[in-house]
Amino acid sequence: MSVGTGTPRLWGREEALTAIDELAKEITAVDAPAGHTGPEGHAVRRTLLMVGEPGIGKTSVLEAAGRRVREAGGRARWVVGHPEEAAIAFSGLDALLHPLTRSLDEADTADRELIRGAVQGGQKQAGGVLSLAGAVVRLWSRWAEEGPLLILADDLQWLDQSTQDLLATCARRLDGEPVGLVLAARPTALPTSWERQAITVRLDHLDDVQAGRLLDSLPTPPEGRLRRQVLRQAGGNPLGLAELARSAARDARETGAAGVDLPLTDRLENLFARDLASLTPTARRLVLVAAVADLPDTAALAEILGDVLQPDPDEPAELEGGGPADESPVSERSTGAAVFAGRTRVLDVAEEAWARAEEAGLLVLRGGTVAFRHSLVRSAVLAAFPFDERARVHRLVASAPGLDADRRAWHLAAATVTPDEEVAAALESTADRARLRGGYAAAAMTLERAAQLSPRTEDRVRRLNAAAQSAMFGGHPRWVADLTAAVASLSDDEEARAEAHVHAGWALTVTSRHDEAMDRLLKAADAWADSDPGRCLEALGTAATVVYNSGDLRYRTTLLRRYRALPPHEPNAESAWILASCDPHDGRAEALRHLRHAASAETVEFRAWGPLGAAAWALDETDAAVQYYATLLELFRQAPTAGGNATVASANAIAQFEAGRWSAALSDLAEAERAASAGGLELAMVSTPLLNAALAAVRGDAQRAVSVLTEGTRDFDLRGTLTFEVRARQARALAALAQGDHQVAYFHLSRLFHPDGRPVHFHSSFHGLADLASSARRTGRTEEARTVVEGAVAQLPADLSPRLQLIVQRARGVLEEDPARAEELLRAAAFTSGAERWPFERALSLAELGEWLRRRHRNADARASLTEALELFQGLGAVPWATRASAELRAAGVDRPDAPRRDATMELTSQQLVIVKLAARGLTNREIGERLFLSPRTVGFHLNRAFPKLGVTSRFQLRDLMSSPE
Repeated sequence: MSVGTGTPRLWGREEALTAIDELAKEITAVDAPAGHTGPEGHAVRRTLLMVGEPGIGKTSVLEAAGRRVREAGGRARWVVGHPEEAAIAFSGLDALLHPLTRSLDEADTADRELIRGAVQGGQKQAGGVLSLAGAVVRLWSRWAEEGPLLILADDLQWLDQSTQDLLATCARRLDGEPVGLVLAARPTALPTSWERQAITVRLDHLDDVQAGRLLDSLPTPPEGRLRRQVLRQAGGNPLGLAELARSAARDARETGAAGVDLPLTDRLENLFARDLASLTPTARRLVLVAAVADLPDTAALAEILGDVLQPDPDEPAELEGGGPADESPVSERSTGAAVFAGRTRVLDVAEEAWARAEEAGLLVLRGGTVAFRHSLVRSAVLAAFPFDERARVHRLVASAPGLDADRRAWHLAAATVTPDEEVAAALESTADRARLRGGYAAAAMTLERAAQLSPRTEDRVRRLNAAAQSAMFGGHPRWVADLTAAVASLSDDEEARAEAHVHAGWALTVTSRHDEAMDRLLKAADAWADSDPGRCLEALGTAATVVYNSGDLRYRTTLLRRYRALPPHEPNAESAWILASCDPHDGRAEALRHLRHAASAETVEFRAWGPLGAAAWALDETDAAVQYYATLLELFRQAPTAGGNATVASANAIAQFEAGRWSAALSDLAEAERAASAGGLELAMVSTPLLNAALAAVRGDAQRAVSVLTEGTRDFDLRGTLTFEVRARQARALAALAQGDHQVAYFHLSRLFHPDGRPVHFHSSFHGLADLASSARRTGRTEEARTVVEGAVAQLPADLSPRLQLIVQRARGVLEEDPARAEELLRAAAFTSGAERWPFERALSLAELGEWLRRRHRNADARASLTEALELFQGLGAVPWATRASAELRAAGVDRPDAPRRDATMELTSQQLVIVKLAARGLTNREIGERLFLSPRTVGFHLNRAFPKLGVTSRFQLRDLMSSPE
């Protein structure tokens, strides 16, 4: 779980790392007085127990604890349990001492002999656990003389009992010693002696965002379908993610059959299915049946698969602990000539087998249901059996009466290796039903498998294109690229290739590969220009996104030329977006006509809401953009589409931010981040930290803003995507302005324009014009800035949007030398009609006007503007600006202005804000977790971190605090 070559980064382990930090404080402040807590209470403060499944990251957390204590000038001592040494008394103590035998020589003679006697003679020579514990604690105290000491015990469940009892006793005797313990154990073998005297931290599976970030930090992150398969198969297990990604990278050229588990590495097989071989043949058969059937209800398993569990009378009797060494897990005879003895008998036969599988840690049985302990256990079980035996069980399941058609199709496909049109057609029908339910990723997987089983090339191409379209709606760009590449290699049909081009072009629009995206989309548009102008317009509408993101003048010219060549048509959403993206200033009137006509239609098509929202935002119809995006997001939530959710939620967050709805912007960012990470959408993953940084800056957390920007854009070349370069500059300028550093702010803002005033990005750059002028005036660069501002304004038409009027008037007013003209411009900016739609920008204009009036000793006139600016800043939570407005008011003679207020929710992370809002609506931790794909424990952790920021102590106070819990 490392990032680059630096210090390993632990994803999703904030709770564990926080607990480690608290432990570090405890052991480095041993001189601080503490209340009487008793020996066990003291042990709890000094002992952490990390509990989690294999591969969940326990060892990584222990390593992080060791690094932190070493950075504090201390040391860490390791002991790791081994099953082969679990029966050897004090083998763990020997391992703990072994690297430091010279330190043992420094102990008192009696202590040294006591410890050596225990290690050499075992329990009989220990001289009593209390005496031995005293000797060990005194030895630890010697080790800790140069700095705090952490004892790290990994795989505690395999540590010999003598050492476990000794460590537990030592932990109760550490009062006044700079020593702590961090232990790790599996939940199925949790030593009971530690339950009462340790702080237990359970390490949960990573959520989609954390899992995606871990994958992206690897040397070769999986892409396309492989990424989705890795995420699904690993089930949030960090080791599973890393190992499966390594397996996928190794076999990237041969991705295998769609929908089939990726091959496990030897390490994963050994970790998750090591005990499979120890089961009886009946138990192994049952575990295979459970893995293939994937049905949780035990009665349903018995109903469908009873003849697998009921052995053939001629089969040799099973040996306790497993059959002969050369016996296969599922014999030909047992499945081919089985005797079906009825459901009741099957359950009787299965009872003992299930119990043995559960004892081996493979299955979990609760309330009549069976589930694998982890999805990787299921994968490991399937990998342990040869294909012909798995296929036999798949065919048997498919033949079961009452099985639904979708499951039957997939079981038949899993048992088929050669082209089969009947199976392919069944899968295609399954995909159609999945699409109707909104399961686009599942539909894409099913259609790809159908294509692989299609005997005829034309059917294969058709199904691949359909799979690409579903993968596109599902938000998996690399997968779309792989599918369309397969179409290109199979077909020369112009229509099929055009369809592949438009899908591939969409996949490239969410990346920084702008040249390739335009090439694909223009090829599709050219192919349909005469035969299907409607589809041609759709392709050009997708290309408009590339035009806007790239900011490339060539693309704007090319796209507009092709658009103007189309036959006359009714105003529509695609035309509105094409015009708004390519020419948002000079083409504003025409674009608005298309926008209003399309939005007022009696029925607005699903796919039209996206371009409507984008066009409205680019034309500064910000409230309408929020409305259109919100409508589309609600539709997406009813039918999850990761790509749509990510790009639309990210775009809506920008619109919410500009509309002054900063709390709502954070909520949308959390949704965008989850979807973008799951699909690996490059631009959405960069857009999220850009806005997160801006939000942190405006609420006064400049340090976090810079940190988020640095981390979020580290591996992305901003220069190739001009709108992102401009947004990054603006966020850094906001962070500088929050700290009152106008020199740094001017540095970044001046780079939004060329020296002659030409904008770096034809649309986004203009939004920083007023802040540039304000920073220039405060740093003595008014002449330089005036050249830029006037050159920039010369690029604009006379008829501007109200927002741009506000920005231009403020910029000119700040730099104007003539007092009368300056006041006129600043007042025009502050009181522009409709300016209330952009409250932060209006507040800046009001503050600028008030400050200008106060400097001219017109305090009475200044107070009104400054008071209104202060109220707006306070309502937004823009603490640094509110503080300055308050100071200006005091200078204007207002003795006791209201203290700046801040929106407490702005202190929350986007994830915390979403959870708090759901909790405010009365949802339980479990219900919140089900909505956000988090464990209840993780939800509780986030709430506990959020409460102090909000100034509340319980979830019941949230309803009053959250004025808009929706």
